[in-house]
Amino acid sequence: MKHLSPMQDEASQIFINYRREGGAYAAALLDELLSNHFGEGQVFRAARSIAPGSDYSESILEAAAGCGVMLVIVDDGWLGKFSSGSREPALRQDWVVREIGEAFKSERRVIPVLLSGVKRLEESCLPEPLVRVARLQYLRFDYRNIRQDIGFMIEQLIRVTGRMD
Repeated sequence: MKHLSPMQDEASQIFINYRREGGAYAAALLDELLSNHFGEGQVFRAARSIAPGSDYSESILEAAAGCGVMLVIVDDGWLGKFSSGSREPALRQDWVVREIGEAFKSERRVIPVLLSGVKRLEESCLPEPLVRVARLQYLRFDYRNIRQDIGFMIEQLIRVTGRMD
């Protein structure tokens, strides 16, 4: 198993942002594959990474602010959560939006990961806090090309984090 260099503040290098409704299986698979390569402590996925008894809100926002890169898992239903006339107060309570907002505020690299069949994001389909996500270069993660896609993703994560394998 290969590892990234330990981080000074022990924050996870890779933060996986996803919706439980649709992206959870892809997030879990990415967590497993990336953890096998970089080490479990280098990948943050809330369902696995937050210790029992920890304050969920503090833990997740701290991890989002301190990560090296955030992977935003975009599944088929992801856009639908925003296009159904979501109002601003509802968006402030949406953890996907809050996590991405925290990463942007902390000037972290955010990479959309488009799952099988998802088309490139368009600014006009996103609420104001997420418009920037549509302009970001994305990666693909397709169930038909898992080995190829994860290999390319690992190469790109090493490239953008400046860490050597």
